[in-house]
Amino acid sequence: MANTKKSYVIGERYEAFLARQLDAGRFNNTSEVVRAGLRMLEDHELRIAEARALVDAADAEIATGKGIAHANGQALA
Repeated sequence: MANTKKSYVIGERYEAFLARQLDAGRFNNTSEVVRAGLRMLEDHELRIAEARALVDAADAEIATGKGIAHANGQALA
């Protein structure tokens, strides 16, 4: 992938956030901050997809009669 410069408008709120991160010295430049945020978003999306897959699998088991009925959450203890 070519390292081409692109421009994005993120608004004052996030511009201020970027500035605070740089002022705190945690990052050397705004690209590092943005990449860290994108990594976090990517991880979050992956976890959500995994959770949805587990729910879908459980729903499929319930639909085939493999589920166990409980009166309420406390009955699981």
